[in-house]
Amino acid sequence: MALLNFFISKHRKLDFEISILIRDLANVPLVSGLYYVKWRIKNASHASGITERAPINDHCIFWNHPINTMSQLVLNKQHVLGACELKLEIFQELSGGKETHSIGSLTINLSEYADSGVSTRRYLLDQSKFNSTIKLSIRMKPKSDVGTNFHVPQSQKSTIVEPYQPQQPQQRDRSPLPDDRSIESIATTSEKRRLQTSMPQLKKSHSAMSLPHFCKQNAPFSNPDDPSPTDFVEELFTRKAFNVPATSS
Repeated sequence: MALLNFFISKHRKLDFEISILIRDLANVPLVSGLYYVKWRIKNASHASGITERAPINDHCIFWNHPINTMSQLVLNKQHVLGACELKLEIFQELSGGKETHSIGSLTINLSEYADSGVSTRRYLLDQSKFNSTIKLSIRMKPKSDVGTNFHVPQSQKSTIVEPYQPQQPQQRDRSPLPDDRSIESIATTSEKRRLQTSMPQLKKSHSAMSLPHFCKQNAPFSNPDDPSPTDFVEELFTRKAFNVPATSS
């Protein structure tokens, strides 16, 4: 490939700075072992490497492994960037390295992300027994002839899944984020409203009513000629004030 590039016009060659962050692997139905990723970028100045070995926690493995390298891509006659292949292979290590099992692999074309800023996506692994997904952050920044027009290859949407964000172990004890507080506030308000609607409404206390109004409410069938409770109470206090014995009815 390098020999063929020698005969290609320099106007069709573009240098790119490649920055990749291998973040995590999620949805791994295993509970033991150490996990690592072997990576390889075709036609890059720093073409291969390996992440550190990391344990699994809550079916997730976190690496946050950075890759920084350079690569020269070639434009075809339609000014579409040539392929820049990134291949990842994920392994599980058991018994202190005596056993190694493949979890899956992933191959993507980095040219699809040229000059599009930082793209963070999650990908479903190939050749895997599980529905595990690996999260990558990718930036392809042109370094030469930035004024040259080029087109990126069509993205293979079939390998991209919706973002999934597992929580890192060291972040579990942190205070809730503003979004978390908003959710908690909404939940608390809804719970209060539910309790208010489920509790029976208490009647107004009789002590807050005037005595005539209370007596009128509680004596609907009394004889109009009979003395009202108000008159009876007033008569009782009048007799007590003048020491007049109460008449028996």
